[in-house]
Parts: sequence; structure tokens; C-alpha cells
Amino acid sequence: MILIAILYVILGGLVGIAINHAADILPKHGTVRQWPCCPACAAPRPYELWSALGAILSGKARCLQCGTQRACLSRSIIVELTMPALFAFLWWRYGFSLQLLIFSFYTAILMLVTVTDLEHRLILNVVILPAILFALVAAFFTNGMLWPIAFMGGLVGFVSSYTILLISRGGFGTGDVTLSTFLGLILGYPHIVLSLCLGAFLGGFVAFLLLITRRVSMRTFIPYGPFLTITGWIMLIWGASIWRYYFH
Repeated sequence: MILIAILYVILGGLVGIAINHAADILPKHGTVRQWPCCPACAAPRPYELWSALGAILSGKARCLQCGTQRACLSRSIIVELTMPALFAFLWWRYGFSLQLLIFSFYTAILMLVTVTDLEHRLILNVVILPAILFALVAAFFTNGMLWPIAFMGGLVGFVSSYTILLISRGGFGTGDVTLSTFLGLILGYPHIVLSLCLGAFLGGFVAFLLLITRRVSMRTFIPYGPFLTITGWIMLIWGASIWRYYFH
């Protein structure tokens, strides 16, 4: 079992590499089937340099053809280190189970959404719409959740976020609506309500700190998606305990 756990952590590292590739290529309307390559000269990267961490350790962070520095290097390293840690935590919490596999998939989706929204202000339909379909099916099997509870969570997530979209006039995007719908499906009702409230609080708190430190102005657009993904992941793992603490 220890060997399987180690292999699962390694899988987390490979998922991190895949997330970085998707975050690099999908916002440019590419597909994940494209071979990783240098954005400057389009030279394909060899297998051993697909990993940003591996490229750094081998001293080959620059393109072997044109010498251009690898793009988004810091982000790539953070993702490649974070995903194995998260997969290790999920293994420790759930063991080898269907719930482990489903929650690992959700974790990868939320990480990818976080990266693309931070870097490009985009929550991509090519990512979130298939994830919504997956969540609809997975609701039958995840932790005994009844499908109507998941469906109600998705409906509440969609309606509440779409209402905010209509009244915010640009402060909230359609990607935030689809993300909220996805979170509603994986969290269920009523946990999605608390997740959205916590996301709003976290977003407002961070925006306030950025304003008083003059890192942003009142006209600066701050992506809301990362706050939703952070509080959504927390509620995914500890939602039942948090809800009982506040409401029972």
C-alpha cells in the first residue's frame, strides 16, 4: 500500500505538469494534444523537459533552440510542487477509494481554473463544461450524496451567480457563473451557499488589503474565480464539519 501511495503522489506531479501544459496552451485556443513547445520559436520540448522543475534542476530552463527563458516558470514550479502535496493529502484522508479519484479530479480542475483566471482572466468552457457533466455523473457515487442534493446545489450556484452577473455590470463574468454551477454540483445544497459566501468574503478581504497597500486601484479588475476555487476546495474537504460548526 505504501508503494501505491508513492505512485499516487508521483501521479500528482504528472497531473501538475499536465495542468501547466493546459494553462499554457488552452488560453491560446490550442488543444492539450499539442506537443509542449517553446512559445518563441515553436521548437518541441523533449520529454525530460516537459517538467519545469526538471528543466530547472537540469539547468535547461531556456529553450534549447533559441535560448528563450521558459514562460511562467515560477507558476509552473509552484503547480508541480503543490499537486503532489495535494494528492498526498487526499490519499491520507480518503485512502484508495472512488472518492479519492473523484476528489483528485476536482482538485486538478480547480487548480487549472485558478491558474487561467489569475493569468488570463479566463475560466475556459473547454475545461469547466466537461467538468460539470462529470460532476453530474459523479454525484451518484461521491460520499453517498443524493443526486437531487447535487442538482439543487448546481441550480443554486447557477441562479445566485447569474443574478450577481446581471447586477454587477462587469464585476462578475460568465466564467464565474459556470464555475459556481460546478461548485454547486460537487458541494451540493446547502454547502454551496456557505462556499459562495466565504468566497465573497475572502475576495472582498483580499481586495481591501490590495487597495490599502495601493497595489491596485478602484478600477483594477480582480479575478473572482480563485477565491471561489479556494473556498470551494475547502468546503469540498471539510464542508460537512464547517456547516455543523456554524449551524448546529
